[in-house]
Amino acid sequence: MGKLYIISSDTKAIMRHTSSYFRAKVLEGNEDKDSIHTPEQIIDNSCLLYGSNLKGRKEAVQKILCTTSKLPVPVSPTRGVFMFPTSSTKNKDCVWVAFHQIKFYEQRADMTYIEFLDGTGIYVNASENTIDTQYKRTSQVIVHYNRRILFDH
Repeated sequence: MGKLYIISSDTKAIMRHTSSYFRAKVLEGNEDKDSIHTPEQIIDNSCLLYGSNLKGRKEAVQKILCTTSKLPVPVSPTRGVFMFPTSSTKNKDCVWVAFHQIKFYEQRADMTYIEFLDGTGIYVNASENTIDTQYKRTSQVIVHYNRRILFDH
């Protein structure tokens, strides 16, 4: 995939690629797509397409959550596309997961299994507690972005 991938509501996860040429693997629908761009480049470009950039989205989320680490990213808040990292983005095992695609997650041995709504799933190198925290933090951000819709009468 030479052109820059655009995150959509069909995107399930983005992870670093193990290949020396490709830099990211994108799980979308029933297929895996390889990209020469990093997960962060893909997220930044998608944020730009939807009206901001990764830096701006992170700054907004820092203010909402009062933290600076492992920040979820509202890629396209109006479309309900929010992604969260499973670990520090500097960690080679970091996977960006689409909040709206998650059916459930559970600890299995020393990894966490995340099942998507379509029945497929992935193992991530993070504890269930870490994924649960990330899931809840992303929920906070979603509520913040949708407060007017949810709570105004």
